[in-house]
Amino acid sequence: MLRIITILIFCVLIVFYSCNSGKNRPSEKPKVSENLRIYHAKGFTITNYGNYRKITVVNPWQQSGGVSFDYYLVDRSAEIPADLTGKQVIRTPVREVICLSTSHVGFLSALQEIPSLKALSGTSYVSDIEVQKGVISKKIVDVGYDQGINYELILSLKPDLIIAYGVSGDVTGFINKLRDLGLNVILNGEYLEETPLAKAEWIKFVGAFYNKQEQAADYFSKIEKNYNSIVQSVKSVQYRPKVLTGLPYKDAWWIAGGHSNLAALINDAGGEFLWKDNTSREAFVVSLEQVVVRSGKADFWINCGSVNTISELLQTDSRFSAFNQVQKKTIFNNNLKMSPGGGNDYWEQGVVRPDLILSDLVKILHPETDSTKVFNFYKRVQQ
Repeated sequence: MLRIITILIFCVLIVFYSCNSGKNRPSEKPKVSENLRIYHAKGFTITNYGNYRKITVVNPWQQSGGVSFDYYLVDRSAEIPADLTGKQVIRTPVREVICLSTSHVGFLSALQEIPSLKALSGTSYVSDIEVQKGVISKKIVDVGYDQGINYELILSLKPDLIIAYGVSGDVTGFINKLRDLGLNVILNGEYLEETPLAKAEWIKFVGAFYNKQEQAADYFSKIEKNYNSIVQSVKSVQYRPKVLTGLPYKDAWWIAGGHSNLAALINDAGGEFLWKDNTSREAFVVSLEQVVVRSGKADFWINCGSVNTISELLQTDSRFSAFNQVQKKTIFNNNLKMSPGGGNDYWEQGVVRPDLILSDLVKILHPETDSTKVFNFYKRVQQ
């Protein structure tokens, strides 16, 4: 009898221990959710552990390698698992947000979360009408940028989340300073993606912090379907026009990398990017002389700074008068929708609507496939 009682007690203790230790385990295995699948973007992953989600952002600035940041998303109504002690835990859904780039506005707009935006870097350059109204009514304030960031103002706003970006590793100093103030900062590296769809898929990244995984996935799915449909419409074109991009700045011409999302857009639109053989996803500098040599092969010139007329273009450099694109007036700029302060909707709505940008480029490069001539972001540069 004593032996039986001992065995029973031992079994009860095992069950008790197992049940209690299970409370400290957030989950046994990561769960795969269709809404969290990432198909194009390479800069982030989302993993569901049941009672929290883990987002990992990798190499979020230019020329970064082996760099990653982990963010742990826990619902406001749930307890924080014990094994997340010391991790960056962010309570979701976030309610008040600060964006340090106007390009992030496009994601908030697509998710219908502009009301959560409390501050922005460069409010005078924003294009979104709803944000403009918020700035006028002072519901949205400007917190400055780069060396002029107003830390005191940011701290006083007590945001749930600050969405930042990095051009170089120097951004870590800025991030650490904000974290020392007890603020949650995340890095959005969408601009480094190699394809337009990969860039737009970061809506799933932003949506996760609002607990809007399903909405973000549905939104992206529609954009993806429309984008791929446009690609198919020019798949069999006989001639692929060559395309020159950019404008010089202080005698240096920054060219998008051959593996950049702009290069991918031109290719998907049935064109040929002049620097398609370049293997970088990042912009690089070439001399004006190099551009002059290659420009003779180009049929079109796009994305040429902020110019509106050929006269403005020639004021930049009179040598452009010899360019074929100037003589044939085959120059198109992506500044159709500009705000009074200089905000360009191409860099806001265009981030989450690459299908609209692609549609414009097809109308430019292959007008025979689309006779509407109604542009979303582009316009012809006239005399």
